[in-house]
Amino acid sequence: MREYSEYTKKYVQDICDALNEVGIKMKDFEETKDFSPQHFETLTKFLQNYVVMPLAIFTFLDEKGLVNRGRCPYTGQLIDKSFPKWTYMRHRSIYVSHEGYQIMRKEDDEDYEEVFGKPAPQRKPGGCYIATVCYGSELAPEVIALKYYRDNVLAKSKLGRLFTKLYYYTSPTIAKILKNKPMANKFIKDKLLDKIIKIINR
Repeated sequence: MREYSEYTKKYVQDICDALNEVGIKMKDFEETKDFSPQHFETLTKFLQNYVVMPLAIFTFLDEKGLVNRGRCPYTGQLIDKSFPKWTYMRHRSIYVSHEGYQIMRKEDDEDYEEVFGKPAPQRKPGGCYIATVCYGSELAPEVIALKYYRDNVLAKSKLGRLFTKLYYYTSPTIAKILKNKPMANKFIKDKLLDKIIKIINR
């Protein structure tokens, strides 16, 4: 795993040790194995996919005080709840420093390029994607859930990759139309996106 500070190394190892100690295993496709820093390319994937998104794991780690410890997992900088946070399903959050937030975005962009073979679209105020416009932030938990499904399900099939490319081709235009139209955004969010997220989170 890419390490940005000595604190990163300790933070990740402490979490892996705690999970392994109680016999919680990580699932990678059909394989089940112990948690280890060497299994994760980036801290961002580790935090988003394995620490915050799984409810049981987050609850266990949070109760032990291992998720938010008053320091940024990336930089080790002292932080509090006034700093940026990455939140999933409105209830599970991890706080990072401003520098850590930028690293998270950078690693997300690198992940995008790895999956699609081209640089991630430039972020602009108002958002480039339909889900981002509807939920108001690229770091909204619902947007992250859709991104996780894109990367871990759709990206693994030809049809899924084709659908994703079509979505990214058409979404900027649709997002512009939806901008500053709260009623339309709410309709799409409530009647379509929320239902899709509920299905993929099962």
